[in-house]
Amino acid sequence: MEKLLTIVVPAYNVEKYIKNCLDSLIEISVLRSLEILVVNDGSTDRTLQIAKTYENKYPYSIKVLSKENGGHGSAINYAIPRATGKYFKVLDGDDWVDKSQLPKFVELLKHTHSDMISNDFNLVDDRTMKVTKRRKAASNSYHYNREWGFAEAVMDPLVTIHSMTIRTDILQKNDIRVDEHCFYEDQEYILYPIPYCTSITFSPIPLYQYRLGRSGQSVDIKMMIKRHDQHLRVLNALFDYNNVHGSLQTYKKLYLERGIAEAVDDEYQIFLAKGNDEKNIEQMKAFDLKLREEHPGVYAACSRKSVWLLRKTQFKLFPMAALVYSRLRG
Repeated sequence: MEKLLTIVVPAYNVEKYIKNCLDSLIEISVLRSLEILVVNDGSTDRTLQIAKTYENKYPYSIKVLSKENGGHGSAINYAIPRATGKYFKVLDGDDWVDKSQLPKFVELLKHTHSDMISNDFNLVDDRTMKVTKRRKAASNSYHYNREWGFAEAVMDPLVTIHSMTIRTDILQKNDIRVDEHCFYEDQEYILYPIPYCTSITFSPIPLYQYRLGRSGQSVDIKMMIKRHDQHLRVLNALFDYNNVHGSLQTYKKLYLERGIAEAVDDEYQIFLAKGNDEKNIEQMKAFDLKLREEHPGVYAACSRKSVWLLRKTQFKLFPMAALVYSRLRG
């Protein structure tokens, strides 16, 4: 039976979470439409053994692939050429899907030919396991459940890794690969396919359940400071990609630059979190100047008011902004 959807589960030392993740995918009514690739990324705990029990029980849908540790991006890269489903989706091993929504989502995929699907997803607090926010895929309800060209959809919320499902052949034919041994490469994964996509469908189905608040997560600001060099590495790769695709249609160029600008906004957040240090301020000024001169489209697309306020005052408000940021963080 031809698979409709490949779900890739990057899994590194997630023995505490992997059972919940895989259980959420075992919906018998649609399981044979799914190809679930669990990519064991060199785990040293019981992740592999747990995943193997699911492979043994559901061999027609679940396959466990093991490789040396290379990071989240390497797991995605490893899965792309091995995927056989019409569509491709990433589900992290410590997250899960709402099983009750899975049949609806599979039904949606059966009746669309869009290059990309973006659907709502939930943010879930790790301590309480309660949904704290629902992230909307579209700016208004009129945009849901119909196919759009990117020209029409360019001002809708950016597609995130949690909301994105994409045609597998777009990733395979265009040799989409992201950085390995590196965090924050999800920005590459969601933006690199854009030049090759012409259509998108927005769906209100809140399939993905994104766990937040777990210690050591890459989005934790302390981790972002610690891994600042990796964030810059991804940003530079995105800048290069933007330059290579300088002749994109205007609407796609705007989308690409808006996506890169979101990563740039996070870069300013890292500078603020580092505090009122003279060297830090000078590095931030130098970064901002280089961005304005070399990537004016990305510079203009930065959306955070705090960034524009700092720019307007020539960063004279940085000490106060850093102090406020520190207090807000507690």
